[in-house]
Amino acid sequence: MSSNSLNYTKAAVIVHGKFEFHIARYIYTNLHLPVKIIAENKGKSSIQINGLKDYLNKKQFRSLNAFANEYLVEYDKKRKKLNNFKLFIIMDMDDCSEKMKEKYMTKSLFKNHPLEEYIVPIYNISNLEDVMIKAGIMVKRISDSEKGSYYSKVFPINTEPVSLDTVKQIQLFADKIKKFRAYSSG
Repeated sequence: MSSNSLNYTKAAVIVHGKFEFHIARYIYTNLHLPVKIIAENKGKSSIQINGLKDYLNKKQFRSLNAFANEYLVEYDKKRKKLNNFKLFIIMDMDDCSEKMKEKYMTKSLFKNHPLEEYIVPIYNISNLEDVMIKAGIMVKRISDSEKGSYYSKVFPINTEPVSLDTVKQIQLFADKIKKFRAYSSG
């Protein structure tokens, strides 16, 4: 392992929209994790499950080498494998058919894709905003025009060193969400 291998991205997260973007940013900045967030216009435009397969056919996703170069992921050319890497995809389940939900949850949507073995689907039933309200993290729905500033307040970025308090806050957040139907198949 080279001395600069610690600078490689260890995980990437494809996010559905603005809410998922802010949560992913909150977690990785507070825990200082080597994560790359992949979003459309910082989550201002959404990526839908129905369009995910087309999204993953973009140039940077077509081969492991292209992906590694684009997102600074450690790539073993000899074995043709990404090293110590996961691609999390966070999607809402309220905007697709039951068949598409099943394909996403079982990972069959990614069958034969170069990144298939690295993908961990995370899904919200039915959408993340509903989960956050049920979990008591949000008290009400937020209008689209208020979402950016509201999410930044609820999920602030952290440039300070990681503290035990921060880790506990993230764990409490994760525990609340788990109780209210945010799922991962990985």
